[in-house]
Amino acid sequence: MTPVAIREATAFVRTVFDSDPTPVDHDLIPSAVFTQPELGTIGLTEEAAREQEPIEVYCSSFRPMRTAFAGKDARVLMKLIVSQATRKVLGCHIVAPEAGEMIQMVAIAVKMGATKEDFDRTVAVHPTMAEELVTMWAPLRKS
Repeated sequence: MTPVAIREATAFVRTVFDSDPTPVDHDLIPSAVFTQPELGTIGLTEEAAREQEPIEVYCSSFRPMRTAFAGKDARVLMKLIVSQATRKVLGCHIVAPEAGEMIQMVAIAVKMGATKEDFDRTVAVHPTMAEELVTMWAPLRKS
């Protein structure tokens, strides 16, 4: 990924040429696949999180207004992986138009250690696809 390479090159230059040891944080790097629909992801998958600790999984699958009004059957999928112990959001996965844009914003919250309750306290912007990220009230499953 180009942004990761830029971070690594910058850290190298600062470390070697500026005598300023600069590490690169490779934890929680968001990514997107620009297909139709897009895929955006940050953090742990459900399977990887489940291997580490008990989790809750929040999911939403729906037809967004922009396609429903146009008579299309396209659907959106969003998933939040949440630690049962700390309530931190461990991962977020989105399959939707503009998933790359959405995951970039979610990545800020996840990187900062946001909890599910932080998401719940955030007022939704309606009508957007992203509002689903802050209105998933009940877990689909716990494991």
